[in-house]
Amino acid sequence: MKKIICSVLPLVSLFSSNIYADVKLESLKETNILVVNGKEEGWSFIKATNEVVLPNGENQILFNIGTVVLDDAAKKKFNSTPLLIKFDAKDTKLVLGYPKIRTLEQAEAFNKSPEITLKNSMGDEVKFEYIQLNNSGLQNFRDYEREVADYNKSGGIASIGYVETTFSTPTIPASAPSPEAKMKFLKNAFIGLSEEEKQEFMSWGLKNL
Repeated sequence: MKKIICSVLPLVSLFSSNIYADVKLESLKETNILVVNGKEEGWSFIKATNEVVLPNGENQILFNIGTVVLDDAAKKKFNSTPLLIKFDAKDTKLVLGYPKIRTLEQAEAFNKSPEITLKNSMGDEVKFEYIQLNNSGLQNFRDYEREVADYNKSGGIASIGYVETTFSTPTIPASAPSPEAKMKFLKNAFIGLSEEEKQEFMSWGLKNL
């Protein structure tokens, strides 16, 4: 029996030392992870939690907060200005946090002066750098990957090592989409816009007829 215990203990020790072989970043369900280390992730839909597995070392995440807020008695959809955060961590679990945003006033205050926290599995604060990306233009048609690449070129405080990326022109398929398919795509995209974005798009369309 003693021999069995002795042989198991080294395995337990080995397993314990490798609980984290990477960095796990957890955030609340309102968090939309947009770009991870220069690669676009798309929108994170509703889950109990969002978790991203990252390599050890320096990492960069672009995210925003999307939630429904109250403006008097009315409900409005709020998407915060995208935040680009850079941090360095190894073999740990990190939790990205921010204050509760329930009203339009709280949302506007957050956009004006974001309060975010980054803590490790022990609850200790982890050092990070961040900036807000420009929030102008039609939000549903933004190329976040390109925006992050352009920022990294600038060498700002939240930038990571810039690697030249070639954005090639998409290859046109042999059979082009039908007019009906194009119209369906445009209608679906238009429906997904906010009222402000619809007005901006219509104004742009009239100018480019």
